[in-house]
Amino acid sequence: MKKIWQKNESNINNLLIEDYTVWNDYILDLELIPYDIKWSKAHVKMLNKIWILTLDEKNILLSWLDEIMDLYNSWDFIIDKYQEDWHTAIESYLTEKFWEVWKKIHTARSRNDQILITTRLFTLDKIKDVILSIEELIKSFESKINEIWNVIMPGYTHTQKAMPTNIGTWLWSIKDSLKDDLLLIKASEAINNQNPLWSVAWFWEDVFWIDRDFVTSELWLNKTQENPMYCAYSRWKFENIVLQSLTQVMLDLWKLANDMVLFSSKEFDFLTLSDDFKTWSSVMPQKKNWDVMELVRWNSNLFLSYEFATKEIFKNLLSWYNRDYQLTKEPYLKWIKLCLDTVNICNLVISNLGVNQEKLSNACTDELYATKEAYELVKWWMTFRDAYKIVWKKYM
Repeated sequence: MKKIWQKNESNINNLLIEDYTVWNDYILDLELIPYDIKWSKAHVKMLNKIWILTLDEKNILLSWLDEIMDLYNSWDFIIDKYQEDWHTAIESYLTEKFWEVWKKIHTARSRNDQILITTRLFTLDKIKDVILSIEELIKSFESKINEIWNVIMPGYTHTQKAMPTNIGTWLWSIKDSLKDDLLLIKASEAINNQNPLWSVAWFWEDVFWIDRDFVTSELWLNKTQENPMYCAYSRWKFENIVLQSLTQVMLDLWKLANDMVLFSSKEFDFLTLSDDFKTWSSVMPQKKNWDVMELVRWNSNLFLSYEFATKEIFKNLLSWYNRDYQLTKEPYLKWIKLCLDTVNICNLVISNLGVNQEKLSNACTDELYATKEAYELVKWWMTFRDAYKIVWKKYM
């Protein structure tokens, strides 16, 4: 079986070269097939609209694309490593069914803009999932805040007891930050809502009356990208904007996890979770660990490193397509999933979080109220600096 680009039987890469260049793309691409099918159907309809395909040919291709989707949904469609990616896998399948018709579908498209639009549809789909999950997490925060709002706790600065606050205020701070994160994520969603198709290899192919706006409408996208070279450049730019917005979420959840790991330690013992959220030590019989929040903390750090790595791949490249782009696919797919999983895990933890009111109350020792004492003296017309010195001597 020839590859899409193969000119003759002898035009085959060294197997080591092929292994290195294909890498694990053929595995990753399985997740992207539904999005390729979605836009390929729109492409078929457009080719019929401009008379490249007859009505019968359009219907045949649409039915075969539906068949591939059915096979995919039943786990019966695979991509062989020799095929390199899903483009060849789908073409190989359809050429066996209706070769002459399928040869027409590649009109005015390239693997370059195929991966662009497929990734973009994947992104828009996953962003919706992330937004819904964050909204659910915010609701869990609101419910928990209402439930334990008045439970007092020490506030800390420089990791030292500072002033009294309450559990509700602590959780509220994370909740409000997540609400702001949603604004950034929705902005990244709007930026990604553009159709880059028929930029082909980034230099337009304007031989045909390609109706780009028709497909933009068919895919329910908001805009058709106009500059073909920017389509190439936007591949990493748009993906990085998404990762940057999700980084803010991961930073918030890192902060939450870090606080929880500290406050759940025996020295504090402010927070409680049922044992099914914890793991037991294999050596120390008494020891139960909040491993899940330690992993949230570490995965948030890991997320930051991959966002940086994606930038590093692109920053020294020319504006148009380079094969280095392939190396962003795995971290991009992986880290969107990681963010979604982390949000869902934190939702589960917050929904089941409890507090140890006795420990929290006992931790609110007298020195937490020193500033309040100084302000009480200020009410009696004493300057704050004088009041400060009086209270300072008391706690020396």
